[in-house]
Amino acid sequence: MPNPEPPVTDAHPDRADEGAEADSPAAPTIPSFDSLRAPRRRTAVDVLMPGSSPEPFAPAARAPVPRPAEYADLLRLGVHVARAVAGVPLRVAGWAVREPANCLRRLLGRQVG
Repeated sequence: MPNPEPPVTDAHPDRADEGAEADSPAAPTIPSFDSLRAPRRRTAVDVLMPGSSPEPFAPAARAPVPRPAEYADLLRLGVHVARAVAGVPLRVAGWAVREPANCLRRLLGRQVG
């Protein structure tokens, strides 16, 4: 004996009435990628205000290119850096002597300055 076919039921039991879905408004269409890439739409301000054609800009004068460094410039920079670096040990030595002396004066209650 062949099996009888089961009765056809709705695939979605939560849908009680198909007529209610038919009465609902149609969903808006999804925009295509072409419309998304299209130029921007005109805004209300664009519509209300008269359009002015952009005036062509004159090419800006190019800023003068700085001259390349020459050996004289590099030598001056090197001398400046060498003087600054050469003075560091003397300043550190002076500070190392001065600070303990100032600390001792403060401990003894004398005016530092």
